[in-house]
Amino acid sequence: MPCPHYSIKISKRSKGQSAVAQAAYQSGDRLFSERDNKTKYYSDKRGIIYTEILLPVNAPHEYADRNTLWNAVEAVENNWNSQLARRFEIALPIELSMEQSADLIREHCMEQFVSKGMIADIAIHDPDPPGHNPHAHVMLTMRPMDEKGRWMEKAHREYILDENGDRVRDEKGKWKFRKVPTVDWNERSNAEIWRHAWEETQNRYLEAAGRSERISMKSYQRQGIDRIPTVHMGPAVTAMERRGIMTNIGNLNRDIKSANVLMGVLKRTILRLMNWLAEIRQAITEIDMKPKEIPLVTLLEQSFEESITDRLGIKRTTQGEVQKFSAVTNYMRDHSVLTVEDLDSRLAVLSSEGIPIREEMKNITSRIRTIEKLIEYGDSRASLDAVHDEYLRIHWKGKKEKFAAEHRDELDAWNKADRYMRKNLPGKDYSSDALRAELSALYAELSSLNEKIRPQQEETEMLKEVRSYVKKLLPELESGGEELTPERRQEKIEAIQQRLAKAKAEAQANAAAYAKSKEAAARDERGR
Repeated sequence: MPCPHYSIKISKRSKGQSAVAQAAYQSGDRLFSERDNKTKYYSDKRGIIYTEILLPVNAPHEYADRNTLWNAVEAVENNWNSQLARRFEIALPIELSMEQSADLIREHCMEQFVSKGMIADIAIHDPDPPGHNPHAHVMLTMRPMDEKGRWMEKAHREYILDENGDRVRDEKGKWKFRKVPTVDWNERSNAEIWRHAWEETQNRYLEAAGRSERISMKSYQRQGIDRIPTVHMGPAVTAMERRGIMTNIGNLNRDIKSANVLMGVLKRTILRLMNWLAEIRQAITEIDMKPKEIPLVTLLEQSFEESITDRLGIKRTTQGEVQKFSAVTNYMRDHSVLTVEDLDSRLAVLSSEGIPIREEMKNITSRIRTIEKLIEYGDSRASLDAVHDEYLRIHWKGKKEKFAAEHRDELDAWNKADRYMRKNLPGKDYSSDALRAELSALYAELSSLNEKIRPQQEETEMLKEVRSYVKKLLPELESGGEELTPERRQEKIEAIQQRLAKAKAEAQANAAAYAKSKEAAARDERGR
């Protein structure tokens, strides 16, 4: 199935990032950075199969050269906290050829980015082994250009006016103003728009290629899919898994995928059984009988006996067939599935039993994701405590503002981590050891829940055998999709009535024989 991975990040100088270095990494080109006078080249990068730069109509033609483009970006983005590029990592469908995938990513970039004035630098990677993880990297410029291809300001000042249209001063006597973006490329709503556009374009390409697969960029919950989401592994864990190193999160995701497959099979099988049983009930209703009046086990045993005995009364079946049939009828008696109505009730119970297990597994995986995030943020906050503490110790306003400006990213990261931890650890101290112990317990609990699904799978397989024997041995209970004439309905009624009469007679004979053997045993006991 196509993968919905569509990651969006911002390259920032404040984090020590370089647009030239990132372009060299994704393209595999050897680029020279004029900012630090260093060559950027990643010789160990493999699996780069396609690169291209897409220019809007007003961009200078020389920007089609990767080295020229990103050095120009680095030159114009000259603040210490400049945003250099918007970066995308997008999974490509393995169901399409590489040529089709290149057309797909090119069309998406042209429609969503280049047509708005952004320059798009595209690279398609297909790392070893080929075909297992094809994906595209896209870098976008973040500063608009005018009609002559000159870089424009990202934002301009707009003075705040009062009700009379006059400018307003702040407490320091300076004119109040707001920052107004030149373009709307940084709007948060764009992420949802871009993802939805990628979904539509990719599905159109899949349809044109004659593929039945489709992708949705919505979460399982928003799609109404009853499936447990896996836990995000991150680049470090993914790299370890690719090298064959088993990780806790990797094992967890394997358990989740196994449970999803198993639960999906169970739901589909139970639904088919219920649909089949609805046809059986309809067939019974058509011959003026009730499901509780059909002694299913007795009729199956009688029909099986007839099917394995020829006209001379000689058995003609294998021991294996007898054992298999005995296992089915023993299951039916053990679970009190004696009539068609009992079978209907048992299917309803089996269907409902899986719901609490699925919900519990969803709750556990949700808690696991929260703990993983708590540990990530806890470690991040601890590494930034020194910067935050130093900021709190500064009392002079001007010095404090200067320190905040110089350490904005670290302080923002500390505050983000702190907010998440206070929200998800209310009134509790952070303890990495305690959270990791809880994680281990949750992993074990999830594995245990996974095993609880197995008995349902076994019982569902047994019910499929019941259906098979009913179809084979009791054709009178099958509607066959036919429109019953009065004559055909009467034939069915008589056939079932004959079976029921015979079954009743055999049951009475068995009861009488059992009573006689019991009386004989009692006489022998008295004679002793």
